[in-house]
Amino acid sequence: MPAEYLVVSDLHICDVEEHDDGWKSYKSARFLIDDEFGHLLSRATQRKGEAGNAEPMTLILNGDIVDFDLVNAVPDEPLFPVSAFERKRGLLPTAEKSAWKLARVLADHPVFVRALARFLSAGHRIVYVMGNHDREMHFTGVQRVLLDALAQAAAAEGGRFPPEAVRFEPWFYYVPGEIYAEHGQQYDYYSSFKHVLSPVVQTRSGPMIALPMGDLANRYLIGVMGFFNPHASDFILNVFRYLSHWLRYYAFSRRSLVVNWIWGSFLVMAQLLLLKKRVHQRPVNYDACLSHAARRARLPVASVAALGELQPPPITTRFFRVAREFWVDRLVVASIMTTSTISLALLPVPLWLKLMVPLSSFPLLYFIYEWLVKGDTIFTVEKEIPAVARRIAQLLGVKVVTFGHTHVPRVVPLAKGVSFVDTGTWAPMTSKLETAGAMPGFRNYLRVRFRGGEASLRLDSWESAGEPGVPSKSVAIAS
Repeated sequence: MPAEYLVVSDLHICDVEEHDDGWKSYKSARFLIDDEFGHLLSRATQRKGEAGNAEPMTLILNGDIVDFDLVNAVPDEPLFPVSAFERKRGLLPTAEKSAWKLARVLADHPVFVRALARFLSAGHRIVYVMGNHDREMHFTGVQRVLLDALAQAAAAEGGRFPPEAVRFEPWFYYVPGEIYAEHGQQYDYYSSFKHVLSPVVQTRSGPMIALPMGDLANRYLIGVMGFFNPHASDFILNVFRYLSHWLRYYAFSRRSLVVNWIWGSFLVMAQLLLLKKRVHQRPVNYDACLSHAARRARLPVASVAALGELQPPPITTRFFRVAREFWVDRLVVASIMTTSTISLALLPVPLWLKLMVPLSSFPLLYFIYEWLVKGDTIFTVEKEIPAVARRIAQLLGVKVVTFGHTHVPRVVPLAKGVSFVDTGTWAPMTSKLETAGAMPGFRNYLRVRFRGGEASLRLDSWESAGEPGVPSKSVAIAS
């Protein structure tokens, strides 16, 4: 029978905040994607009806749909303990607190919830594949918050849907011979989980998601440096661009860039070190988790294990790279050079030597150091993921492999009749750290149809353009 899939990823919806000075502008109501997303679902189901295909459509929400890391709000009258630390940096990722955060986000996105409810009431299905920023959906109590919100929205319009119409996947969604969907963070060691099927560790606050470095950085660092856009990569700059950014946004305000950077970096590294042993310890039930995942996907356990072997270890196995991402190594090098320059100035040596060594030898040594330690960066995953997708397609025999995570929309042919698709993002984008000049994301979606074992696919972008549901700005088309 003909099968049809609609795939989106990286919506990054969160609670709404408004600030007059452009602080955290990416959370502003002007970047809400709810209406456009609703138009997309409405138009997709309308076209399906016009084509005369009675088979239900499957909407794959392929990770980072809700961005828990951006929610810093806390309840006014909490039913659970809230520390002073959480009031400043956001609630810890425990089941109860994550459920509250999701309810807070959904309350700010009623149009989004109604759009999903209508889609389900029309007889279609939803598969929610978890990414790194919505890993808190791992808890069944958090999943229940979403299911209850969808059921209430459907009932309010006289609709209903069976519980099995919504499916949650902690790792991937697979249909034999057709499609493999995974968020993709497992191939990015800044954002991957050591044990993706069991990301919970025991802490003094109870069972908690062991967040990877990228998520911790968003919570404790980027989230309190509100003129940086956490959805973009343009905050990875050289020292001169950072200085320019500081002069423009922080130098003449009460907000601090340096203090938040130093303290946030310390918090991230401390958290990674604190949980490192527990994160890397294999859960006692992990073989059972793999067996359960294999049964759900109707795959041999060996195939699921082979998929796991494609994943590099998290960055916590290479802690120098963590320190380097927070510029700790460069601070140490700068301190050594500064101390050496002062010491040289105090020694009874010729003046030319006191000047030439700091001005020539130190810069040369620094460039040599940078060349020697240059390695993987946050951009490495963009280059390597198509090769991973090719191996997955070969291993499972699917026609379409689709990831999100990188926010880079593209279609890459892997073999005859086999394609890899990165579904981009709906999150707002910025240029040169200017959050005030942010613009909507590409709002990409992938539509795949299977007929007679052959796939036709289209990766496109959705914009309302002043009318209800007018697709435009095509990014790529492949068939």
